[in-house]
Amino acid sequence: MKIYKIKATVPVSRVFMREWAVRADMNLFRFNKFILGELCFSTDQMVIYRAYDASGKCTSQYGLFDLGDGTLDRITFADVAGREQVRFDLVYDLRSKRTINLSIEGEMEEDPRRSYPLLIAEKGHNPGQFADKYEDYLYENPVRGAGAPAIDFDDDEEDEDDEDGQEEIYDGGLEDDTLD
Repeated sequence: MKIYKIKATVPVSRVFMREWAVRADMNLFRFNKFILGELCFSTDQMVIYRAYDASGKCTSQYGLFDLGDGTLDRITFADVAGREQVRFDLVYDLRSKRTINLSIEGEMEEDPRRSYPLLIAEKGHNPGQFADKYEDYLYENPVRGAGAPAIDFDDDEEDEDDEDGQEEIYDGGLEDDTLD
């Protein structure tokens, strides 16, 4: 059985990436259920898969209902590859047209000891299905301008020395009369 390597990216992120190994006989409905679970998306939303050929032309659209090219439960990865479709977009938010780009990166050897689909590589956090935008908050470093002052997190300057110049000693909050 052929195994395809599928790479997922988000158009607005240079960080997010997932790669899965999928069997050629897996249909898009089962893959959709798998990928939505992997990304922690709600499964009760409408989705469309738009398939593209090597020149970037949209050649098919697949959905839960037949849009003219077949339904998700009837189209397999072997069908997609047979139609020379090398990339498809999972449109997971129809109103805002947010997508995850999926590309067929090639074929792999089947490992009979593995269960497919199989996550083989990942980078970045999952996009929020209902978030306004994808943020790479784990990978962003705040940039401070050259003229900006350094941030001082010590806003209580009096805690080092009390009024008579003696250093405060923390006693754990116990009063002298509670030790008896």
